Amino acid sequence: MKKWFVIFFVLIGLVGCNNEKLVRVDYQIGEDHSGEHIITEEDRVQTIASIFGKVKWENAKVEMSRKEDMLLIFFYQNDLNEPERLEEYKIWFNKGMFTEIIDLNKNRYGKLDESDAVKLREAIPNK
Repeated sequence: MKKWFVIFFVLIGLVGCNNEKLVRVDYQIGEDHSGEHIITEEDRVQTIASIFGKVKWENAKVEMSRKEDMLLIFFYQNDLNEPERLEEYKIWFNKGMFTEIIDLNKNRYGKLDESDAVKLREAIPNK
């Protein structure tokens, strides 16, 4: 029985070690992706992270018929002395329907409902 408690606490400790935090979101809008914009405000970054937590993901490699509307790059940092880890997402906004997202790092496809897509657009300034 003691062995199971030890294993349980070791697993809890390992899960707790991941202090990785989303610290920055870079984005490019439009077909030509002209200019890169940066979001560093903590509340806006956390809003974007919570919206992405609602994406319904599936492991699938898909091709879209048009170029993405937006490219997002998430910057995660675990330690100030280590380089950031990047995640890239391509996003297609579809009016009156769900928004489609491709996770370029994990080769997965996701959908976001229209209400969350509106919140995502509001969190990302259109410069």
